[in-house]
Amino acid sequence: MMQRSFRRVLPMSGPAAVAALAVAAVLAASARPAAAQAPDSGPSAPRALYGAACASCHGTDGRGNPRIDAPVLAGLSAAYLERQLDGFRRGYRGRHPEDVEGLEMRPMVEGFAAADLAAVGAWLASQPPPAAGDAAVTGAAGPERDPARGMALYAACAVCHGRSGEGNDALGAPRLAGQASWYTVRQLHKFIDGIRGSHPDDRSGASMRASVAGLAPRDAADIVAWIETFPVN
Repeated sequence: MMQRSFRRVLPMSGPAAVAALAVAAVLAASARPAAAQAPDSGPSAPRALYGAACASCHGTDGRGNPRIDAPVLAGLSAAYLERQLDGFRRGYRGRHPEDVEGLEMRPMVEGFAAADLAAVGAWLASQPPPAAGDAAVTGAAGPERDPARGMALYAACAVCHGRSGEGNDALGAPRLAGQASWYTVRQLHKFIDGIRGSHPDDRSGASMRASVAGLAPRDAADIVAWIETFPVN
């Protein structure tokens, strides 16, 4: 019967031990799976996010599409866009049962992180708005409108939105020049009817709702007829 031969392995010391440890470290490192790379956060990331979630309705450049009730986003301020997108994400915009377009918009941004919305808003703000006379801007806002009458009514709006509809970030007032007429009229009606600006978290919306209380449908149409005369750029 053969006996097994056991060899005693003595611990190494000195240069041999150092060399062995170095080899072991290299082998262990090569055996580990490669670390996952961080997602792209460069300049193209906001555009990619916008393209994936928003462009099918609002257009590749944010100029909107009146045929599917998608307003102009290009050229609006980053602060305003971020606030409104966050409102949809948090649910204080697009919650009223009569806000048909808002109810469609809200699920589109619910999965976004706040930082993503801010980045998309900044990218859209850098895009040029449609030129005056563009179909996306001049969508019909109603017949027999009177821009001269609208000019007088707009005086109250100019306090926040500016004399030429340029907007005011400090007051939370968006740019109106260059926005689609059909959209501006529709939003005025939503504020008048309490469809927008009624949620307690929508502070800027509540301010707007109070500002337009008492306006008649013809008033809204005439105001927008005057806004259409503002220079876009």
